[in-house]
Formats: sequence, structure tokens, C-alpha cells
Amino acid sequence: MKNIIEEFRNELINHYKAFRFSHYALHNLGDVYKDWKSNHPELKNFVIEDQDFNITIRFNEAEISETEEEGLYQRILAGSTIATFYNIWEDKYRKKIAEEKGVEKNDIKNELFYELNKIRQAVIHNNFNKTSKLKDLELLSFILIENTFKLGSSEVEKIYQLLLLELDSLSA
Repeated sequence: MKNIIEEFRNELINHYKAFRFSHYALHNLGDVYKDWKSNHPELKNFVIEDQDFNITIRFNEAEISETEEEGLYQRILAGSTIATFYNIWEDKYRKKIAEEKGVEKNDIKNELFYELNKIRQAVIHNNFNKTSKLKDLELLSFILIENTFKLGSSEVEKIYQLLLLELDSLSA
């Protein structure tokens, strides 16, 4: 069982690192644009030329503002990461743990992952918008503040830390 949990932990860590790297890249993109804009006030778009795929992507100032912590691109990144955390559990490790214990997958229940699934459903099935099920969250209630569905780096960090603690309890 410890090998399964360690494999799960390593996969979560790698996804979290990918999130942090992407989060940093979004902030960096915004900072680069602001620096260029301060020296070139006529600048209208920030252009990324991807030579590997021969495409050009243009971002205007409004789109660049979506790279900020509460911006759309950050919400997409955070929500997708949270959904992936759940999917790793549901599609891979829940089954492995059940096999190790000699039970059916649905016999393996966990409150943290149950709540994480509610967040995943809001992200995937409700276009990153809150659902009525989020008001029932207890362990992850910090995701809903004053009726606002919070999806940012702080929420990903808190969930990640809770998941690591949960893995510790599963391996005990």
C-alpha cells in the first residue's frame, strides 16, 4: 500500500509543480507586457510567435490583465489543476487502493476527495462557476467566500497541502 501512496504522492507533486510553473509563466507574461508597455506606450498587443507550430497568438491589454491572480486565465489554470487532482484519484489510485485491499473501487470512500469532486464538477460541468453543491463543503469550504467561487493559486496551494496530509493518513 505504501508504494501506491508514494506513487500517488509523486504524481500529485508533479502536477502541482506544473501548476506553479504555469502560474509563474502567466504572471511573467503580464510583467513582460507591462515593462514593454511602459517603454513603448504605442504597444497595442503582446505577440507570442510559436515557431514549433507556426502560430502567432496576440494578447491585447484586457487579455493580459486576465493573467493576474483573479483573472480568467488564472481561474482556468487553478480549476483545471484541482480537477486533475481529483481525476488522478478517481481514475487511477482509488482503483489501485481497492485492489490492494481486496474490495470494489466504490467501497473506497474519502471525504476530502468527495468534496474535491464537487469542485471538479463545478469546474468541468458548470464552466468554472459555482454550483449549489459547493455550499455543502466542509473541509474545502474556503473555496466559497461570500458566495464567490475562489479559484486561484491560494486555493490550489491549500488543497495540495490537504491532499498531502490525506495521503499521509491513507498510508498509516
